[in-house]
Amino acid sequence: MSEQETKKPGPFKRARAFLCHKCPFCNYGRKHPDSVIGKMLNHPLHADHCPMWKAEKELYGEDA
Repeated sequence: MSEQETKKPGPFKRARAFLCHKCPFCNYGRKHPDSVIGKMLNHPLHADHCPMWKAEKELYGEDA
């Protein structure tokens, strides 16, 4: 295993991931990727720059 795989995420990354994971808009966008909200949240402008979305994907994975 590499060092990055065994390293535990910090408290701020966990907090950002938690906020996104519990956000009703983000949850709707993940469950309905073809909806307007889903398309906006999965758009590279949001997905590549939102620290909460990125932390959620790193901690919970793509299928969360």
